[in-house]
Amino acid sequence: MAGDADFYNLANSDVSYPQAKWEFTRTIEALRRSRRNNASVLEVGAGDGFFLDMLGAESIEARNITAVEYNTKSIRNLESRGYRTIASDIRDKQFDAYQSAFDFIFLFQVVEHMSGLDDLFDRLRYLLKSGGSVFIAVPNPRRIEYQEANDSVLDMPPNHVGRWTPQAFSELSARHGMRVVASEIEPIDWVEFLEHDISYSHIRRTQLKPDGIPARIRSLPRGKFRRLAEAAAAVAYIPARLGAWASAYRDRRNMGGSLWVQPERDPAYLPPASSRQDHPSASAPPVTAI
Repeated sequence: MAGDADFYNLANSDVSYPQAKWEFTRTIEALRRSRRNNASVLEVGAGDGFFLDMLGAESIEARNITAVEYNTKSIRNLESRGYRTIASDIRDKQFDAYQSAFDFIFLFQVVEHMSGLDDLFDRLRYLLKSGGSVFIAVPNPRRIEYQEANDSVLDMPPNHVGRWTPQAFSELSARHGMRVVASEIEPIDWVEFLEHDISYSHIRRTQLKPDGIPARIRSLPRGKFRRLAEAAAAVAYIPARLGAWASAYRDRRNMGGSLWVQPERDPAYLPPASSRQDHPSASAPPVTAI
């Protein structure tokens, strides 16, 4: 079961969103190759809008940008910069009015948090203009396998409720009138990798030994002293991580943080007759199937 708006406002009320990510720049590259005049875009899970801010340099105006976000603090930040915000799931009836409304839809580190995947991909096609594209980034499954095999944090609900591969994206996209035209794994960033590995393995130690010293430090009140003590405890275990790091180095071509895919709407797709009658996209103009 995926978390809802209440869950994420509780879990991430003080979250800090990264201002720059590899999938941001990779998506901008793709947008430059498929440029559309006066493009209308939607970002699902927009956070504080750092990716949306990059779109201004690509001649996409704020008035043509819609952001879906649950975090109330982030909503204020988005609206202060002129972005239209909607605190609702794109599968809700509120989005029935947006049929074929968007040239591009972005979901960065969002899909792995979502259930109801057939409804999700069906809605993405419904919202896209003909020839429009969706840009998705999720955690790289190979990186997750490394974490779970090397005493790091587990990838489990209610945080992530799905684990994705390029084949999964291709098959689910095809089932709903889209096709994946590009798929890439992020090149490994060793600074990011080591920072996360040290932090995540420390967290896992506190879970496995709740009476141990790392766990007792982590249970202290939040503040500067706790941060320094946790950092010292995490660094002390670096020698124990060297074997895992050697394994990651051998598989470095597959160890980047994100998997990035670009599904686009297939104009030749025709939904099965049995699914058209009560479907939100049933009113779409008929097309000829291949």
